[in-house]
Amino acid sequence: MRSRSPLVVLGSLAILVQCDLMKQKAGGDAAATTAATTSGGNTASQTTTTNAATAEPTSDPSKGATVGCVWPDDGRKDVTFTKGCSLVAKHNLTMDEGATLTFEEGVKVSFDTDTYMWVDYGKMVVKGTDAAPVIFTSSNKSPAPGDWAGIGFKEKTSAGTTIDHLIVEYAGSKAASGVGGIHVETMRQGGRISITNTTVRSSSQFGLVADDNATFGKFENNMFKENKSGSVRAFAEVLGSFGRGNTFSQPIHVVNSKVDQTTTWPPFDVPVLIDGNIEIASDSSVPTLTIADKTIMKMGQDTYFDIGGSPGALVAKNVTFTSNSPSPSEGDWATIFIKRKSNGTDIENCTFEYFGSSSAGARGGITLWGMSATDLKGVKIANNTFRKGKQDAMHSDDGKCDPYDKTNKVEGIPFCNKP
Repeated sequence: MRSRSPLVVLGSLAILVQCDLMKQKAGGDAAATTAATTSGGNTASQTTTTNAATAEPTSDPSKGATVGCVWPDDGRKDVTFTKGCSLVAKHNLTMDEGATLTFEEGVKVSFDTDTYMWVDYGKMVVKGTDAAPVIFTSSNKSPAPGDWAGIGFKEKTSAGTTIDHLIVEYAGSKAASGVGGIHVETMRQGGRISITNTTVRSSSQFGLVADDNATFGKFENNMFKENKSGSVRAFAEVLGSFGRGNTFSQPIHVVNSKVDQTTTWPPFDVPVLIDGNIEIASDSSVPTLTIADKTIMKMGQDTYFDIGGSPGALVAKNVTFTSNSPSPSEGDWATIFIKRKSNGTDIENCTFEYFGSSSAGARGGITLWGMSATDLKGVKIANNTFRKGKQDAMHSDDGKCDPYDKTNKVEGIPFCNKP
C-alpha cells in the first residue's frame, strides 16, 4: 500500500477533532436549553443566564449582577429579586462595594430569627405596588414582634435609595444592636433616602429610628402601628423632612437635639415626646424651629428648650407643653430658655403646664436668661396660659416682665417673679 504524506495525516486528524468539538457544543447547548425549560425553579429566573447543571440564577461576569430569587451570600454585587418571588433570609446581609439591591413588586422575604439586612455603601430600591407590596417578615410559623432585627442604612448609603410600598413586620430583635423595623444611622449628608407608602408594624421596639442628619428626600403616606416602643425615635431636624399623609398609632420620640437649620414640623396625629433637651442656635445662620399648630409636646423629666444662645428662634402657636409622666405633677419638666439672640421667636396661644423643675437653672415656664424682658428684641409671647407650674410663669433677672404680663394668663401661680 502506498504510504500517506504526513501533511495528509495531520489534516485528517484536524478535521476529526473539529467535528468532535462541534458535536460537544451542540450537545451542551441542548442540555442548557432542556434545563432552562424543564427546571422547577422560579419562572423569572429562567430569563437569566442559567447553569445547565443546577438551573439556578448566575451572575453576569461582565456586570457583576444577579437576577432571580436566591438570597445572596454577600452584598458585593448588584442583586435584583424578580417579581413575585418568595425566599427565606437565613443569614445576615450587608450591602457594600456600591452595590444596589432591588426588590420588584410582590417579593416576599422571610427573615430567620435575629437576622438583619444593612445597606452600608450602596443602595436599596424597593418597587412594590398597592396591589403587590414587597414584604419583609418573620420566617417563624407563629410570627411575633422581635423575631428578626430589621433593616438599616449606614452613613455611606448612596443617594437614590427609594422604598415604595414596603411592609416591614415582626422586627425589633436586639441582635446586632437592633432598635426597630427601620434604622437610619447618622448620615454624612441628608436626603439620601426616600420612604413612601410603607407600613412598619408589630416591632418589639420602634418602627423607625433616624439618627443625626438622617433627613429624608421624601417621607409620605407611611403608616406606623403597633410598634411597642413608639412609632418613631428621631432627632428634631429629621421630623422636618416628614411630609404629609403619614399616620402613627404610637407617640413620636425626639432625642437630645441641636437645631441649626430652619425646620418645620408637619402636624402629627399623636403626641411628640421630648426625651432630651432641644437647642435652637447656629453660628452661621438664624435657624427657626416651627412646631405645627395643635401639637401636643410631652416633655421628659427635667427637659427644656434652649433658644438664642447663638441666633435661633422658636415658633409655636396653639401648642400644648405638658409632662410626659404617667402621673404628672408640678415641676416635671424645666422651661423654655429665651436668650438674647432669640430674635424671631413667636409663642402664642399655647398652654404650659407641669413645668418648674430647676434643672440647668430654670426659673419659670419661660426663663429669660441673663437679662430683663426689656432686653428682648423681636420676640412675641402672647395669649398663652400657664398653670400647674412649680415656679412662676415667667422669670426675668430684674423681676419685671412688662409688657408680656399684659397678654398672658395664669392659673394659680404668679406670672412674674417679684424683684
